[in-house]
Amino acid sequence: MPTFLTDRTVQSAEAVASQLHGALSKVLASPPLSGCKAATLATDLGVGRMTCQRIAKLSRLPADAEAPGAELLAELPGIAGLREFLNAARRAGSPRAELDEANTAVDAFESFLREVNLSQSRFASALALFHETTDNDLLRGRRERLFDAAAAVTGQSAEVTISMMAIAPTHEEEFNFKQIAVRGYTQMRASGSAMPIRLPINMAYSNFRNVTSEEAARQPQRLVESFCTRPLPSIDSRVIKSEHLAHIINPEHIPAGEPFDCFATQHNLWKITGPGKHKAIWLYVDYPTRHVTFDLHLHRSMEERNDLSGDCHLWGTSLLAPPEDLWMTRLADQVRFSRLGPGTSGSASKVYQRHQELTSHMFEFHGWDPDEFIGFRCEMDMPIWRSGLCVVLMER
Repeated sequence: MPTFLTDRTVQSAEAVASQLHGALSKVLASPPLSGCKAATLATDLGVGRMTCQRIAKLSRLPADAEAPGAELLAELPGIAGLREFLNAARRAGSPRAELDEANTAVDAFESFLREVNLSQSRFASALALFHETTDNDLLRGRRERLFDAAAAVTGQSAEVTISMMAIAPTHEEEFNFKQIAVRGYTQMRASGSAMPIRLPINMAYSNFRNVTSEEAARQPQRLVESFCTRPLPSIDSRVIKSEHLAHIINPEHIPAGEPFDCFATQHNLWKITGPGKHKAIWLYVDYPTRHVTFDLHLHRSMEERNDLSGDCHLWGTSLLAPPEDLWMTRLADQVRFSRLGPGTSGSASKVYQRHQELTSHMFEFHGWDPDEFIGFRCEMDMPIWRSGLCVVLMER
C-alpha cells in the first residue's frame, strides 16, 4: 500500500536535507578531501565507490545553485553509508568541527526516518508519489490526456469555455433578482455524429440547489453576432420534458469538425425566496475544454453583504451525496479565484483576447451600468469534463 506524505512531512525533509547538504559540503571542501574526485575518495578512504559518488556530487553543485530539496534524502547513501564515510574521513585527518556538524546532520536524518516510520527506499517512493500528485506539469499532462480522451469520445471540444453574468436585486412584481449573462465557446468543434452544442445559462442561488422553472422568467437567448464565427450558427429552442427550455447551437452551416466561436446573451428574472446563508452560482463544464473562465459581477449592495470564494466539484454525484455534503465531491485541484474589482476594466483575460470587450458588450447590450457591480473570477486550465465550477457566497 503506498505511503502518502503531507506537506508538513516534506517541509521537514527539506530542512533535514538542507542541514545535510551544508554539513557534507564543508567536509568535502576541507583538507584532505578538497578537490578529490569520487574515485580518489574511494581509494584513499577505503569506502565503496558508489557511496563516494553519491556524496561527492554535492561538491560539483555551482555556488549559486539552489540547495537540494527533499530528494537529497533519497539520493544520498543510507545512514550506515554516511557514517562509514565520515568515520573514514576522520581517520584521514578531516577537521573535527566539520565532522561533528556532519554527524549531527546524519543523526537528524536518522531521527526523521524514525519519526515518519519509513526506510530510506520507502521514503524515496513516497516522495515520488507526492510529486506525482502535486507537480503542476505532471498534473497538467494528465488533464491534457483526459481532455483528449473526452474530446475523442464525445466528438466535441472547445479551446475556451466562457460564462459571465451580472446579478442584482430587483423590486419588480413577483421577482426579487435579475440577471444578465453571456455564455459561449471559442474554437468549438463538433464532428461526425456529435450532438448539437447546448448553451445553458446556469443559475443556482439558494443553498446550492438548482433554481426551478417556476422560479424563473427566462427571455430568449440572442447570438452575440459580432463575437461569433461566420457563417453564423443558429440557436434552436427545444422543450425538454414538457417544461424545461433548452437553447441549442446548430452549426449546420459550418463544415463538420471546423472550429467556430459562438456566444449568446440572455436576460432573466428570478423569484428566489429565502436564499439562505450559503449560496452558490455554478458553471458546469458541459464539454471538454482547454480553459474555462467564469465571471460573476455582483451588485454592490449584494457584494457588501457576502464573502466570496471559488470551488470545483464533480458534477452528477448528487445521486450519492446530498447537496450539503459537497465536501464528498470536491476535486483536489482547485480553481484560481480572483477579485476583478468594479466595472469592466479588470476583466481582461490571457486566454481570450476579446474577453474585456465581450464583458462591456454584455452590460451595454442590456443597458446595465457596470460601475454598479463588483467582478469576481473562477478560472481553470484543463478542467475535468463534467465538473462544476462555482462562486460561493457566504453571508457575513
